[in-house]
Amino acid sequence: MTGAQATRSVLSAALSEGAPVRVLGEAIELSAATRGLVGEHPDRVHLLPAADATLVGLAVGMALGGERPVVELAGPGSLPAAFAQLTQEAAAFSGEFQASVVVRVPVAPGADAGLDPLLAARGLQVVVASSPAEAGQLLEGALAASGPVVLIEPLAALAAGPDQLEALPLGAARVLRRGDHATLLAIGDGVPAALAAADALAAEGLSVCVVDLRSLAPLDADTIRARVQHTGRPVLVGVPSAVLPDVVEAAFLRLESPPVRVAAGGDVPAAVRRSLDY
Repeated sequence: MTGAQATRSVLSAALSEGAPVRVLGEAIELSAATRGLVGEHPDRVHLLPAADATLVGLAVGMALGGERPVVELAGPGSLPAAFAQLTQEAAAFSGEFQASVVVRVPVAPGADAGLDPLLAARGLQVVVASSPAEAGQLLEGALAASGPVVLIEPLAALAAGPDQLEALPLGAARVLRRGDHATLLAIGDGVPAALAAADALAAEGLSVCVVDLRSLAPLDADTIRARVQHTGRPVLVGVPSAVLPDVVEAAFLRLESPPVRVAAGGDVPAAVRRSLDY
């Protein structure tokens, strides 16, 4: 089962179970994750040739009416147009008026997801899949969450994957590898890059911890604190700069070097060595 098929399976199951889920998008039939859902659930899946802002605004209205809409945008370039609806409308509601909207955003390898403005929006949850399994798992978690969720889906994470799915709670990081010399905090495409770097550095006698943050808002400060305090040297792989203050605050008294940022496609081993030079 590919990651796209896993995502489709989660959506299809939610639509079939009678849950108040609706799927909206202008290119639903072009996406492997939603292709065919219109024919299977014509009353709950809506192919709408509408602007991104209109789609998200419509979803917010549905959510306030008790529905749980899932909007599929074309890519990160669609986020600026829908930013006002996400931050000034969806994230502004709370309590009994929470707008539980899920916005799925596929991201091509090397593309900038533009996460910093989203992370500055109070009340908006932002999660990033790093593997095929997580694409479906995080969607399940997003459907069970309260309030708006932006789910970033790197296209590489939709390419292939295992058959089993298990819902992942939002806001929980996962330690993929433990180490003593540095801590790689990664998201999305940065996770496989961090694991590959850890293997390469192990050949040099360096033990590196790898953490898949998975959720950027809320951020798992406890896991970050524990892993960074252990090594004292955080290296952020593919992580937006808006996360830096939280990392520094979580482990400030135990930092042995300032946090180092590197793109998912950058030279991660070199970034670790630079951190060790301090």
